[in-house]
Amino acid sequence: MITMPGKNSAGINGKMKAGHVGMRTVNYEATIEWYIEKLGFRLLKKWVAGELKLAYLAPANDDNFWLEVLHSENVEFYQNDQQKAALGFQHVCFEVESVDETLAALREKDVKVVREPFNVAAIGKRCGFVIDLHGNVIEFAENIA
Repeated sequence: MITMPGKNSAGINGKMKAGHVGMRTVNYEATIEWYIEKLGFRLLKKWVAGELKLAYLAPANDDNFWLEVLHSENVEFYQNDQQKAALGFQHVCFEVESVDETLAALREKDVKVVREPFNVAAIGKRCGFVIDLHGNVIEFAENIA
């Protein structure tokens, strides 16, 4: 049994919570179908953003944590400066009240912002990205719809 420590209201944007994990794949449809057929995930939404195909999947009985499937025909998408892994988990996302305020606070702590805030109308979110000390990608998202 794990005893949970008290919550930390002094953390960056004190109401941050887990949102989703992004996973790169070279086979978009097969990946979606595998998670649905093998693990019972539910398809929440599919959309296209530029050259990316994306989808949100949720576990069978959990509406609070999602898997984001990302696919591109562009080979360079699978190897970039921030993350050298060709496939697999690409980023973790935390839901926050304000992406702009969160990134501003992180800049003050010398955290490297790798993508400035932008709106994604298809999913009603405002998003921004940072990297940690090892180059792991962290997304922050807020609801705008």
